[in-house]
Amino acid sequence: MPTTLDVGNLFLFLSGFLMIYTAYRDREVLKGYNLLGTLMLVLGIGLVIVFYVQEGYWVSVILTLPNYGYWLVVAVALIRARVKRPRRCIRNR
Repeated sequence: MPTTLDVGNLFLFLSGFLMIYTAYRDREVLKGYNLLGTLMLVLGIGLVIVFYVQEGYWVSVILTLPNYGYWLVVAVALIRARVKRPRRCIRNR
């Protein structure tokens, strides 16, 4: 019998693939995310996955991985964009 956690993670699993599909079709979507917020989200989902492993919630681990993978890709894309774009330096006058 699936638990509420399993059902919720099933929705996360499906949404992860939908988000990956959207980003694949339109990469401009990735530019609208906040880097700090994205890194915090990646860290949070990573810690939740560690908790699932510790508790033995293997179905939840598997169902959370696509969503985690999407946000990891977003974080890498944002970091790459920030490295490529030099920051403007304001000179003191």
